[in-house]
Amino acid sequence: MGEVATDTDGLSRYFNRDALLLALIIGVLPNLFFLAVMPFYIAHRILSPVLYLAVGLLSLVLPKPAIYAAFFAVAVIDILLILMIAFHLPLDATLRSVTDLNTLNLGGSVFYIVFVTLVIGTALGAAHLLGRHKPALKSASPILAALMAFLFVGLNMKVNNPYAVQYEGPMDSALMQTGLTAEAIAARETNLLIVMVEGLGAYADPDDRNVLARKLEAVSGPRYALEAGTSYYNGSTTGAASRELCGKWGDFTDYMDASAYNCLPRQLAERGYETIAMHGFDVSMFRRDLWYPGIGFTSLNFKAQLAADYDLPRRCGSVFDGLCDTDLGPLVAAKLKSGDAPKMIYWLTLNSHIPFEPKTNGALACKSADAAIDNVQVCQLTELWADVFDAAAGIAADPELPPTDILVVGDHHTPMWERKAKDKFKLGQVDWYLLRDKRGKAQAAQLASKP
Repeated sequence: MGEVATDTDGLSRYFNRDALLLALIIGVLPNLFFLAVMPFYIAHRILSPVLYLAVGLLSLVLPKPAIYAAFFAVAVIDILLILMIAFHLPLDATLRSVTDLNTLNLGGSVFYIVFVTLVIGTALGAAHLLGRHKPALKSASPILAALMAFLFVGLNMKVNNPYAVQYEGPMDSALMQTGLTAEAIAARETNLLIVMVEGLGAYADPDDRNVLARKLEAVSGPRYALEAGTSYYNGSTTGAASRELCGKWGDFTDYMDASAYNCLPRQLAERGYETIAMHGFDVSMFRRDLWYPGIGFTSLNFKAQLAADYDLPRRCGSVFDGLCDTDLGPLVAAKLKSGDAPKMIYWLTLNSHIPFEPKTNGALACKSADAAIDNVQVCQLTELWADVFDAAAGIAADPELPPTDILVVGDHHTPMWERKAKDKFKLGQVDWYLLRDKRGKAQAAQLASKP
């Protein structure tokens, strides 16, 4: 009489030594580094564990060289997805920006070098182990490996997904909240300076926010009325341009197909304004040389041209190695005071782009017991933003400056990797400040009518 198979015998087919080894190689090892740092850092990886699982199972029928190539490819995709989600870059914008990698100093950040090395090294280690044990693993059950992969997916969704949520409500912007339409600006006959501050989110702690706010408060009074608030955002830096300049959610891919868009720069240009864009990085990044004219900018001032025209030898930043924001402030002031035509200037700052290069012996004493902000990274980043706020305050205080409204606004959330640093900001919002010039035509009446 034959023996009856037990439940234990059935389970052993799915949870034996080979199944466990397969699960460790393709279900655990590619995710182990992220599990180790998860309590301290944020890295969104919804698809990556499943991709490693899929390529691992496929590799069981591939020759060894192809296994290494497959795992390397998934590691690169893993890295790109993490960066794309961290900076809220839509997929189509990311794909269109691949050719911009040659403008970046990819070796400029030790953090990024270590991160990329560990991710790729771990993936190639998994490929090596899989190739070495492939004969035994071909018949192994993939169920345990799949369980491990989806466990990591679920853990990521629980721990990291709240940081990736984007605002999907009604259109919102600092310009909308302040009523700075083309009609209102032209009617008051004032210049408009928009300082779009790279990575300036909305501080969660009012005391942290006041570190920057006080710089603009110092120049408010008889000449300016200071207003402040927060706005929702959607997307990354070019999404901020769409939000503030064109009054809609989007990014640069939405402005590539037509020759003219009814955005604020175009509306002001049609009213006789010089519309000037300034940025300390390459004009080709995100194709600004193609779509900025389409939304109405008549003058583009970027890294190469500015460095040549004004003899600017200094460079600041790490991966985004460009001109120094402290050097551009005086140029913005000079352009606002030049000529007779009214001007709109859109100054997109650069040096606070993460990964950033912290200042040496900064004014906020970030590594001391007397630090102005109790998180070192946030404090050091605030020191870079403070340079921009000092520049804006200096422009406003210039007695030769024509009547000029100055809006300082963050482009998107602050994409901090460290959890404690990220928690210093409100999710989904950016801070803005407006120095509304009281010298503008009919300004007294406008101020009197404000609640």
